[in-house]
Amino acid sequence: MMSPMALYGTPALEAAREFPFHTLTGCPVKVLVAEDLYRNTKQWFALWPEVRRQAAFGVFLDHLGGWVARGTWAEAAELMALGRPVWWWHGGEPTDRFGFGPAGGDWRGRYRRVGLGYGRPCLSARAMPLQALSGGHRTLRGVLRADHPRG
Repeated sequence: MMSPMALYGTPALEAAREFPFHTLTGCPVKVLVAEDLYRNTKQWFALWPEVRRQAAFGVFLDHLGGWVARGTWAEAAELMALGRPVWWWHGGEPTDRFGFGPAGGDWRGRYRRVGLGYGRPCLSARAMPLQALSGGHRTLRGVLRADHPRG
């Protein structure tokens, strides 16, 4: 479960920890929470490659009314580029219908808007049914434009 560090220890993150994620995935899951794994950027750079390798699914939380920080966006986008389903925790429930707005705005390029109506569609479990990963790397640019071979 990905979240900005500003959400560590908050009621929103604690509520998300209690969600029955097996109902989304259709299989038993072990929930890895960013708050339990890393406390700063240096730890994130050291551990994220291994977390990315092991994560079969992703759920991310936003903050500040629909903004996500660069690290949370990168985690979600990288998992989608690997063909792994990602859900956005929206209003206390996960949804796979979301898109990311461009970097910029009042947040100096460090944050992106996330929402239901952005023109940059993201792959979802509906567009790409769960199945075993196979060889071949897809590009992040292709995932964000949704020109995915299976989608």
